[in-house]
Amino acid sequence: MSSVTYIWLLCNSRDWPGSIHLRTLIRIHHWARASGAQLLLQAPAQQWEVDMHRVNQNSPVPAVFKAALSAALLFLTVFHAPSASAQAYGQLLAAAPAVEIPLAPPPQDATLYAAGPGLNVYFLNVGQGDAIYMELPGGRNALIDGGPSRSATGGLAKFLAAKQVTKIDHVVLTHPHSDHYAGLQYVFSNITVENFYDTRLDNKGATADNTLRDQVRALGVNTVYPAPGDRLDWSAPGVEIKVFNSCPAESASKTSKVINNCSIMFKLSYNGSSMLFTGDTEGETEELLAARYGAELRADVLKVGHHGSKYSSTSAFLKAVRPARAYIEVGKNNYGHPTQDALGRLLGAGAKVFRTDLDDTLEVVVDGAFKAVEAAARPV
Repeated sequence: MSSVTYIWLLCNSRDWPGSIHLRTLIRIHHWARASGAQLLLQAPAQQWEVDMHRVNQNSPVPAVFKAALSAALLFLTVFHAPSASAQAYGQLLAAAPAVEIPLAPPPQDATLYAAGPGLNVYFLNVGQGDAIYMELPGGRNALIDGGPSRSATGGLAKFLAAKQVTKIDHVVLTHPHSDHYAGLQYVFSNITVENFYDTRLDNKGATADNTLRDQVRALGVNTVYPAPGDRLDWSAPGVEIKVFNSCPAESASKTSKVINNCSIMFKLSYNGSSMLFTGDTEGETEELLAARYGAELRADVLKVGHHGSKYSSTSAFLKAVRPARAYIEVGKNNYGHPTQDALGRLLGAGAKVFRTDLDDTLEVVVDGAFKAVEAAARPV
């Protein structure tokens, strides 16, 4: 049986309705049969970028010659590799730098946001705010935060419509700040939600957080207040979730730091890989958690706390987490986020950094080949 290297080809077109992003998967069997490597194309694209799990909205378009040469090399490498050299060709292609290849526009019925069979996590571009959608093994799904109010007509609403989402099994509000909860009002008004995960913290500087909670109660949605140390059961085969931070006791504050540090932080593990979701947790809480949990915080993927604020992503915390990839959800009106301090610490910790204001919606896929793929795609 052939070993498979997965290379994601991610594409976008500003001309399609809602600036919807398509993605497709090329599977290169570099332990090929005698006929050589095979190319399986799931969906056509207008502009493709060879880069693991990344939708790059702002990368420059290459010159026509460079694009044509790249396309020719890709075609020749995949279809005409001698059988004896198929493995070497596949390895070279997997390690190659990103290139863009303009292709024909997709048909109107092209598949949107193609998903793999395992765990699919989308860091959505909702501007200055957080919204993370998950497709879980076994068919269930989850949403962490809903972004700002513009999400009701912007990135979150369009994404969920493109995915034809009518039900969400688990919705998490990490903490009551409007750039995390405002878009959830749209979600609860338009989509059936089974379970809602919340803190008991009241943001005294706002009222809309209580409006959302009143809406949830009126709908009769099951509400859970996780505590540090809890393990959540999301009925997804192979998925384990541990909570590291929250504020399950009733409290109230209008101080941003207090509210941020009440963020629900949890680690999701699946098939030998893990992701740590931090909300807007700030430095002092990060350091307390690092001292308490140590290596338990270790994760392959980190959702960077507080949009890359200088008060988050402390050295002690990153030493415990040791992320290979760090995802920052941030918008154009970003209040100076991410800061150079935070970026420097993330890069110094060895993380490859992605950000939604530059890279648009970002997808992470975890399946049986995740570890090998990450190793093959990581820069040398």
